[in-house]
Amino acid sequence: MLAGAALLTSAGSAQAFPERPVTLVQQFAPGGGSDIVARPLGQALVDIIGQPVLVDNRPGANGAIANQFVVSARPDGHTLLFAAAGPMTAAPHMIENLRIDPMTAFVPVALAVRTSYAIVVNDTVSAATLADLLALARRMPERITYGTSGVGGAPHLAGEMLSAATGARFQAVAYRGMGPAVTAVLSGEVNFAFVDTPAAVPLLSTGRVRALAVTSASRSPLLPNVPTAEEAGVPGYQSGTWYGVFAPRGTPEPAMQRIHTAVSTALGGELGRRFTEQGMEPAIGMTQEQFATFVRDDHARMRDIIGRAGIRITE
Repeated sequence: MLAGAALLTSAGSAQAFPERPVTLVQQFAPGGGSDIVARPLGQALVDIIGQPVLVDNRPGANGAIANQFVVSARPDGHTLLFAAAGPMTAAPHMIENLRIDPMTAFVPVALAVRTSYAIVVNDTVSAATLADLLALARRMPERITYGTSGVGGAPHLAGEMLSAATGARFQAVAYRGMGPAVTAVLSGEVNFAFVDTPAAVPLLSTGRVRALAVTSASRSPLLPNVPTAEEAGVPGYQSGTWYGVFAPRGTPEPAMQRIHTAVSTALGGELGRRFTEQGMEPAIGMTQEQFATFVRDDHARMRDIIGRAGIRITE
């Protein structure tokens, strides 16, 4: 009788989840590519799970502050990490003395989208093409600056990879997310940045920046007149990022499956169509197990890329 009662209680708890608002903790400041995905996703989840979904920006230390907050929360599924590729799969290979190993501290729940970058330069920089920008950097090593979302993040890695591929040396300037980094490009505080392509489109209308290239394998439908980096003279160069939902290790499997199903449902509807129109690739149909494999594979890929480039950073 006691065992039966325990089973009923467990089943009831699983069915009740979520019992209160769910918080998606972001690793970066508002205004960047992460916000473009997390906030509409959170809104779409409300109707599916029947509870408010709060998006909580906790920027700093390339995601470490958000990671620590989520790891310290009760692992019941109500506090989740909305994470980007850089802090999860690249930073562990780049940053010495990393406080939290994301590969052991978190469980992948659901991939949201994959996206590439536009290389956006301030209009005062005398570079009409990517080749011009590379030539400037070669003439003035480490004096051409680019804004990043933080040390070891995907935009930082994109710049390091471009340096390794071309021999042009840039100076990375770390901000608390791509929102502040974008503001820095607009103001001329930094020369350029790797900006999520959907976020780059409204920037170009200001007339204060221009796009020199996109980092995808083919041209973006959002920026059809902007060449790929390969077309612009950097053979084989591609970079980008992804965003997904993670839970702290120890979260009950039924809660994670509920969130995964909700994200999949949202991406399979109007939200997924909107993301596609914005030039992103929503992860429609990807299972939780496939996402876990995706993260492991990306972790191994980043280890090889960072190892070949010789990138090592001390926080």
